[in-house]
Amino acid sequence: MSESDAIRPYSKNAAYWQYRGEPVLLLGGSNRDNLFHWAGDGPRLTEHLDALVACGGNYLRCTISSREYTPEGYRWDILPYPWLKREDGKYDLDQWDESYWARLQTFLAETQRRSIIVQLEIWDMWNESGNSEKRERGGGWYDSPWNPNNNVTYDWSDSPLLEPGKTDFYNRFFWAPVEHDELLTRHQERFIGRLVDEVLQFDHVLFQIDNESGIAFEVGEYWAKFIAARGQAAGRSLFVCDSRRFHSPTPVVTTTFKDWANPDISVPVGNPEVYTFCDISQNNGNSGQTHYDNLLWYRSKVIEHGVRPINHVKCYHFLWPTGEGFNKRTSPSDAEAGAKFWRVVFGGAASIRFHRDTPTKPGGLREGFGLGPESAAHMRSMRMLADALDLFVMEPHNELLDARVDNQAYCLAAPGKQYAVFFTGQPAGAVELDLSNASGALKQRWLDISASAWRDVAPVQAGTTQTIQPPGQQLWAVVLG
Repeated sequence: MSESDAIRPYSKNAAYWQYRGEPVLLLGGSNRDNLFHWAGDGPRLTEHLDALVACGGNYLRCTISSREYTPEGYRWDILPYPWLKREDGKYDLDQWDESYWARLQTFLAETQRRSIIVQLEIWDMWNESGNSEKRERGGGWYDSPWNPNNNVTYDWSDSPLLEPGKTDFYNRFFWAPVEHDELLTRHQERFIGRLVDEVLQFDHVLFQIDNESGIAFEVGEYWAKFIAARGQAAGRSLFVCDSRRFHSPTPVVTTTFKDWANPDISVPVGNPEVYTFCDISQNNGNSGQTHYDNLLWYRSKVIEHGVRPINHVKCYHFLWPTGEGFNKRTSPSDAEAGAKFWRVVFGGAASIRFHRDTPTKPGGLREGFGLGPESAAHMRSMRMLADALDLFVMEPHNELLDARVDNQAYCLAAPGKQYAVFFTGQPAGAVELDLSNASGALKQRWLDISASAWRDVAPVQAGTTQTIQPPGQQLWAVVLG
């Protein structure tokens, strides 16, 4: 494996990724977050990966979790964990269960074989939150091997960070590295070190410290440096991000919320040597113009501190607006859920993946399109669009659109050379596109997103402002160049 062929920011435009020397737009969707547990379970894994590739996908989320999705809700007592389980049901955190790691190896080998980039997520707060004394819905701490009740390696009295009973959503267990808890830090380092070592033989893995982070920023930085140093010792450059929650008023409403108002402190964009890419998936709980404006605001802050890829490893179906509680989520139309996917790419981001679809989850809103017919159509159409563009030199240019209303249309352009406009259908109608920087005759070609089909090509005169009218009210994209 050549180090230069591995996944890394694109050498000519670090807002995007390159893989095996070529720039890539990362598009994905899957029906669960921890697909590696399917390895060895017949053809389930390979069929899912082949289906992703068949519709133009090349990007997956992989949580290092043992959460299973059942008709009764989430369960943490079904899937295996990384450590050896004794006959008495307790884990020995000094002994690995090699069959677990073999599953991960198979998953990584199969994804690399198909050039599918994996964003590997180490900590998921849901796994270590809940009540250590009884099993409750919504958290896996009761079943977690890190829970002292479930291992023979340490007891409650061995760490001041371990307290029996119900934890906060962000278990104090995670603070071990910055609280100088030698016992927990040693075992956490052993676990993450093994994880990094498993990845080193592959060239297609990105690291994400945690999911929906609300733990101390110092914790994320500790693990980012730990991962980078372990990679450097093996002659590898590893790319790491931290994930921040955006659930307070948006920047267009207030400037007091720390995550939006102080991005160099509260959102890890200020130290590009520590966080070598960003992920703002939580913004995908928003919709319409706000969804897009938040991304562009964040993008501007990233550019100020050093251009890096901005990933979105989760594109929700539901609406979870910034500033609203988790229980106030609502369902949008399928068209709006799909429009999020397109706004992210037209906002200059490097990746977007449809969040899992778990229809067995009782009483819940649809979480994502997963890898189903809807997501396949969007990925196929987006790949068609990307292949028709010199995407990696283009940037958001909504200022080129006139007679536009909020959330009507979005423009990517390399002004004077090539333009693309995405129409949401809400509201319907034409916009004016400024082509004054272009010269000669341009060709206009429409993409029917739902059908994944190009429509007739027509000439357009450059050097003027042109009226661009979509053929229908559903989602459309047009390329001019």
